[in-house]
Amino acid sequence: MIIRKYGIVLTRLKEVDIELVRQMRNTEEIRKYMHYRDEISSEMQKKWFVSVNNGVNYYYIISHNGKKIGLIHGKNNDFEKGFCEGGIFIWDKVYIGTIIPSLASVILNDFTFVTFQALSTVYAKVVEGNKSAFEYNKLMGYEPCQPLNNDKEVIWMKLTAENYLIHIRHLRKGIAKLTGDDTSLSPEEIDFSDDSAEDIRILYSNLPKALQGLKSRIIQSGHQV
Repeated sequence: MIIRKYGIVLTRLKEVDIELVRQMRNTEEIRKYMHYRDEISSEMQKKWFVSVNNGVNYYYIISHNGKKIGLIHGKNNDFEKGFCEGGIFIWDKVYIGTIIPSLASVILNDFTFVTFQALSTVYAKVVEGNKSAFEYNKLMGYEPCQPLNNDKEVIWMKLTAENYLIHIRHLRKGIAKLTGDDTSLSPEEIDFSDDSAEDIRILYSNLPKALQGLKSRIIQSGHQV
């Protein structure tokens, strides 16, 4: 799956990119803001990818101007209960503090709350002391909430569909000034041209009811569902 908007490309993570993600994830600049801070081996990364390459975990490489700059995700999607856990990390220092990570978040939040109305809540955990991530989440409409598990030294936050729709009305005006685009993500900005028949079988053969609208885009990309 490829999503294109605002000059940004979100490409669903494939095995070819997991070594890049591992190397970036292992850098000190990234690890210090993660709950799990041990070094990740190549074998660990391969096992992790096998565990998340399915219909309930959506990880995307963020690209801008042809450069792969970070990773964004919605994982452990529970489409029946209506929630998942979101996260993002940017490894290209040029983009840290710019509008690009925020735009990537808007794209994925639009996918979740507007385009398909697939979920009602996205949770995120922020390592204590990571003020920039805390403020970044607040900008999107996240609020501190009760923890979902016993992880230590983290602050849990949640973004509801209602809060997102309130915050995005104001954000979209600024986005329009910067990009010339005042629209939310549309299905036409999503395609499956990079997917193999095996990818389609593994990732999209059992789409939940909320994401059935993706089927027409899959077919238009030359696949059968």
